[in-house]
Formats: sequence, C-alpha cells, structure tokens
Amino acid sequence: MVSTKDLRGILDDATKRASGAIGDARIPTIGRREETPALLYFGLGLLLGALVGVVIAFLATPYNGEEARAKVSEQVEKIRVRREEMATNGGSTDGTATSAHERG
Repeated sequence: MVSTKDLRGILDDATKRASGAIGDARIPTIGRREETPALLYFGLGLLLGALVGVVIAFLATPYNGEEARAKVSEQVEKIRVRREEMATNGGSTDGTATSAHERG
C-alpha cells in the first residue's frame, strides 16, 4: 500500500522536474527581436489612455452636445468682453493693467 507521504514525494519530484523543463525551454528566435521596443509600449499606452479618457468623458459629462457648445461659447464671449474692457480702460490686452505713470 502506498502512503500519502510517498505520493507527496512523487508529486514534489514531478513538479521540480516539470518546472526545470519549462525553465530550460526556449522560444525560437527566428526573425524575432529579443525585446519589444519601449516606443511601442509608450504609443500603445497613449492610445489606450486616450480611448479610456474619451469613454469616461462621454459617460461623465452632465451636458449633451448642444448644451456643452452653448457653455463653451458663453465662456468664450465672457473672455472676449473682458479683453475688450481691459483695452478700453487702459489695460494691456494680455490681462495686465498699466498704471497712469507707465502710460506716460
């Protein structure tokens, strides 16, 4: 009769031999490079990140297309009005005000 201790020993031996055989096995390198270029991984990461970002943006946006365009055009108009006011009130168009002494 075979004991469990003997079976465990046989199984451990078979496991060691199998892992050794797998470790010694090599994939043929016919026409293959050893390493994948880092630029490829970087490009795939950028592409995947962009796709995930687009999906999250579509799912998380609280506005539909028309509402979003209206909000953006409102913000653009506000900035345009501020720049015009700054230009007529003596400020420069880059958003920095000039004093009366600097204007001459």
